[in-house]
Amino acid sequence: MSEQNFEIEHQKALHNLKQNLPDNQDLEAMVNVFKAFGDMTRVKIILALSETPLSVGEIADTLDMSQSSISHQLSILKQLNLVSNARRGRNIHYRLSDQHIITIFNQTKEHIIEDDNDY
Repeated sequence: MSEQNFEIEHQKALHNLKQNLPDNQDLEAMVNVFKAFGDMTRVKIILALSETPLSVGEIADTLDMSQSSISHQLSILKQLNLVSNARRGRNIHYRLSDQHIITIFNQTKEHIIEDDNDY
C-alpha cells in the first residue's frame, strides 16, 4: 500500500471511528458492567449462575458466604440487568439475563490462557 493510499484509508477510519463511538450514556452503562465484573464475589455468582438458576441460599452455601452479602451483590447485578429472577415455589431463583455475559467471561478466560502461553 502506498503512503498516499494509507493516508486516505487512515482518514476514512478516523472518520468512521468518530461516527461510531457510543454516546456517553451507553459508555457509562458499559463502564458499570465492567465495574460489576471487578468484584470477585460477583464474578463467582455469575459463574455459579452460568451453570443453573439458584436461590440466594443455594448461592450462599455454594460460595460459603452469608445470604445477606449474596443478596447485596445480586441486587447490584440485577440493577445492571446481568441477572434476573423468577419465583419457584417459596424461593426466588436467580439466573443470568442472557448468554452474552458468559461469553464475556469465556473470552476473558481464553485471553488469560493465551497470555500464559506467550511466556
